[in-house]
Amino acid sequence: MNGLVMVEGLPGSGKSTTAHGIATWLAGQQVPVEHWAEGRVDHPVDFEQVAVLGTDQLVVMAAELAQESPGTEQLLLGAAERLGDVWVVRHQLHAALPAAVVDRLRAHDAYDGDVKADVHAHVLTESWRRFGREFPGTESAPVQVWECVLVQNPVCALVARADQSVDVLARHVAGLVEAVRDHAPALVYLDTGDPRAALERAAAERPVEWLDSVIDYHTSQGLGLRCGYVGFDGYVEFMRRRREMELEVLEVLDLPTLVVPVGDVRWDQHTAAIRAFVAEHLGVAGDPSRPGAHQVA
Repeated sequence: MNGLVMVEGLPGSGKSTTAHGIATWLAGQQVPVEHWAEGRVDHPVDFEQVAVLGTDQLVVMAAELAQESPGTEQLLLGAAERLGDVWVVRHQLHAALPAAVVDRLRAHDAYDGDVKADVHAHVLTESWRRFGREFPGTESAPVQVWECVLVQNPVCALVARADQSVDVLARHVAGLVEAVRDHAPALVYLDTGDPRAALERAAAERPVEWLDSVIDYHTSQGLGLRCGYVGFDGYVEFMRRRREMELEVLEVLDLPTLVVPVGDVRWDQHTAAIRAFVAEHLGVAGDPSRPGAHQVA
C-alpha cells in the first residue's frame, strides 16, 4: 500500500509515541509498514550523524589523510556518496573508518558542523528526491512512517542555527513534500499550544545533560542568539517562536494535514482521530470515521 505518514510537533508533544502507535496500528490492520524513528543513522532521507562535504573539501581531507596515514584516504573515499554536487559520508555505517577520520568528519556534520544553510537545504532536498526516484510508491510498497524529518529538523538547521526566515523554511519544506509526492504523503502535527508545560515535562523526564544541550543549541546561535534568549526561559521563548513558524508553514503547505491539539492530553480521543485520519488517507477499509484534510482533532 503506497503511503507516507509523517509526525511532527515540538519536543514533548508525543511524536515518537504517536509514530510508533501509528505503525503498530497499521501492522495490526495487516498493512505493511516501516517506522523510521528519530535519530536513526540509516534513515532513508535524513542525515543523522552524516558529514556533508563539497568536492574540494573531500579532496583536501583525502590528501591530508594520505600524508598522515596512508590507506585511510581510500577508506574515506570508499564511504563517500555523491548526492547532487556534494558528498555525504554516513560514518556510523562504516565501522572500518578510524576514529581520527570520524573526528574530522564531525566538523562537517549536517546538523552540527560547518555546513552552510543553503548547502544543507540543497543536500537534504536531493536526498528526498533520491528516495522519490529510487523507491517509487507502489501498491506493494510498505507504508512509511517518519518522525521529525519534515519540519523539526529543517527548523533546527535553518532557524536554530542559521536564523533563516519563515519564508525560506516554508519553501524548503514544500520542496521536500514535492520530492515524495508520488508516495502520497500526509502529516500529523501534534500541537502542544503554549510549549512551557510540555517542555517542563520533557525536562523532568530526560537527563540533565539533554536539557543543558538543547538550551545551549537554541540560545547560543541563530535565532536564539539574535533574540537574546537565555536559559530555560529562553529555550521556551524559542519554542514559542518555533511553534508560530511551524503553524505558518502548515497553512501554506500543499499536504493533507491533521493538527492535533495535544495540550489537553486527551490521548484516547486524539489517538482515535489520528487513526481515522490515517485510515482515510491510506484507504484502509473498515474505519467508520472519515475526516477531511487539514482538520483539527
